[in-house]
Amino acid sequence: MPARLVERFRVAFFRRFLSLLLAAIAVSEWVILVRISKRAGLTVPLSLHVLVPLGFFLVNRALSARLRELPSGRIASAYAAFAFTCVFGGVIVGVAELGWAIAKLGAVPAVRAAGLVPVAAASGWDAMFALLVDAGLAGLAGLFLFGYTAGGRALVTTFRRVQVRGLAKSLTGFRIVHLSDLHVGAFLRLDELRTHVERVNALAPDLICITGDLVDRAETCEAAFPVLADLRARHGVLVTLGNHDVAAGADGVEAALRSLTPFTVLRNARVELRPEGEPLVVVGLDDLGRDWARGVLEHPALPSLVEDVPSEVPLIVLTHRPDCFDQAAEAGANLVLAGHTHGGQLALPTLGGKRMRNLAEFITRYHRGVYERGASTLIVSNGLGFTGQRVRLFTPREIGCIELGRA
Repeated sequence: MPARLVERFRVAFFRRFLSLLLAAIAVSEWVILVRISKRAGLTVPLSLHVLVPLGFFLVNRALSARLRELPSGRIASAYAAFAFTCVFGGVIVGVAELGWAIAKLGAVPAVRAAGLVPVAAASGWDAMFALLVDAGLAGLAGLFLFGYTAGGRALVTTFRRVQVRGLAKSLTGFRIVHLSDLHVGAFLRLDELRTHVERVNALAPDLICITGDLVDRAETCEAAFPVLADLRARHGVLVTLGNHDVAAGADGVEAALRSLTPFTVLRNARVELRPEGEPLVVVGLDDLGRDWARGVLEHPALPSLVEDVPSEVPLIVLTHRPDCFDQAAEAGANLVLAGHTHGGQLALPTLGGKRMRNLAEFITRYHRGVYERGASTLIVSNGLGFTGQRVRLFTPREIGCIELGRA
């Protein structure tokens, strides 16, 4: 029963996530503006504490629909950046104020009762606390300014070698370029897409794999796919669809790919390649997410797609969401390629810089980078595009270049 209640809560939460987020943004915007006003010595009328957040919510709801369409103007984009930044600013202010209130209710009265700290000194601590919060907000604003400028432009090509047991000698060095989460449209223009296509082709791939979220809207396909069709690989381009493609209309996106590109679309299907005369099987899974955030742990199509693949034949699984990695590893997959998470899109390094804590950790245990389980390797791409906002923080966009090696 508790597990069932938790799942019902999660379903309700993710179903209403956008509305909850827009409400949180509205409240956060008002919290930041009130703080700025108070620091400037202004008094905020009580009635505005209701009217202004409500107005922000209505504006945010209208703007969120527009931002999912074609690129908005500079004013709308600047406001959206301010609003998105305010969410995190509101969290900083809320947590800090709550913590300080608890501290004052507990420690400060006890110290005062002992006669150790006069009232004037306590007010000095309040002033110091306010300065620390202001410094935190200023630092946050600086981070997001970086994220919307240099962070959003950052792009890396990652080179990885994956060891495959029993790999034929002739397949050593077989090169796969992995792309994911292009989101062509509002945040990835066609001229930028052409540049990415040239970058990929310059890597001289043997195979190109795209793991979903090519577009956000069906109308984008007609303009975007002829540009994407210039991708070149010795053994072709394999594509699976993501949740945004499903939202745009999976059948329509698939039809556009088949008519406008020479790509092979794998929707719960597999293909056998014979590079250098040696067999190599690639399976592509359709997106079956429980909601926009969470994927399925057991994909129903996978067992039948791999059951008759000989154990000595290299097996690659393409899936938009990485959650089914354990299942794929049990099924004998040597390499699993996934995306969906964008690497969190916003991240901060931990002490020592060995790990990036990011937002995608809230939705999956496989949020970015490389994971291994037995003889299986999962690579989760940071993606090539953006969702929500054209902002990235310590999470550069990624073109993955993978070479197969003999274990």
